[in-house]
Amino acid sequence: MANQDGQFGPQTSFSGIAEVGVRYFLSDQSTVSAGAAGFYRNEFDPEVARRDLYLEYQNRWVRARAGSRKDSIRAQQLSITNKDYLFSGNSRPLSGLLVEAFEPIRISNTFSLDWGIAHYTLNDDRYVDGTWVHYKCLALRMRFNERNLLIAKLTHYAQWGGTSPKFGDLPDDFAAFIDVFFARRASEDSGIDRENANAVGNHLGSYYLDYYLNTDRGTFNIYHEHPFEDGSGTRLANFPDGIWGLHWRWTDNPWLDGVLYEYIQTTDQSGNPGGSGGDNYFSNGIYKSGWSYDGQIIGLPLILIDNSLDLDDNATAIVSNRIKAHHLGLLGHIDRLQWMVKSTFARQFGRYQIPFDPAIDIWSAYLGLRFRSDIGVFGLEGAFDLIDPGLDRSGFGISYRYYID
Repeated sequence: MANQDGQFGPQTSFSGIAEVGVRYFLSDQSTVSAGAAGFYRNEFDPEVARRDLYLEYQNRWVRARAGSRKDSIRAQQLSITNKDYLFSGNSRPLSGLLVEAFEPIRISNTFSLDWGIAHYTLNDDRYVDGTWVHYKCLALRMRFNERNLLIAKLTHYAQWGGTSPKFGDLPDDFAAFIDVFFARRASEDSGIDRENANAVGNHLGSYYLDYYLNTDRGTFNIYHEHPFEDGSGTRLANFPDGIWGLHWRWTDNPWLDGVLYEYIQTTDQSGNPGGSGGDNYFSNGIYKSGWSYDGQIIGLPLILIDNSLDLDDNATAIVSNRIKAHHLGLLGHIDRLQWMVKSTFARQFGRYQIPFDPAIDIWSAYLGLRFRSDIGVFGLEGAFDLIDPGLDRSGFGISYRYYID
């Protein structure tokens, strides 16, 4: 299953999770909170792992967090990426320091700014040991009236630092951080040709346009997230790659709460390799484990990773990042029973360097049921992947949740 915060692996047949949290009010406008969540997952290394472990402070202007915490759910949990191409919730949350706006900073009646910056560490077993992750985002929110809202957002991640088995200790001092922050090229004496080709570290980013129309019957949402990993992507040379989405959320439907459709394309990548083409999403010649954590993709879960590969000079863990896919999600309820259906058809083309011939088709479907009773929440879910040429797999699960106030 994708987007379960790393709780399930490809072969997991049993998993359980426990979590606890506390919050203390310092004043009417500021709080301190702490929490922890861990799970067991068989047939995965490590079997016992933390999901959340954090200490957080917030007031009316800022939120500061140390540790790791699951991201909030967006689009009624129907989106294949949780409306975040680069940080979808497919892997465990990263651990680090985050500072962000608690509420957007109001500039005028129409415009407001949202922002965030973080430093994370990838403390898993990976090719470059001790890799760091830099994150920042800036968003302009334009509320034209009570019904219309447009958000334009720029997001930037970078893997940097760490110890490579080939290059040794990679630059991780303050000068290197400044280069990473501004995506500048490495110095000529770094001795790492692949980093000089673009910038210090492995950079990933996205442009995001997100429009909302509020009506008397519900909210209509249309959005596009455009990825980039080098200068060609920032110039939109890889258009129309990205995620194109439509979401409708009802306020007055007696049985249907929401419907979502997404079209996903990552096949252009600024053209064939050579020059500025072949962006090779989520892959990198130095950070060969790619954009992954615990062997699971951090971003778009449709991108395929093979953790059994020997990561030599010519190999990276990412085996397919050229994809065309259609994703549909439905959410509804019947009295106290909530149901969710999600289905994805994806055609995997491999990578430019090593294409799949022929392409591989994968149809995935998920059904989830939750019944809220006076003694807790009972859950039933099932999923399957039909994989051409016949590597099918399926799963079934039951759950019980009880909340203690």
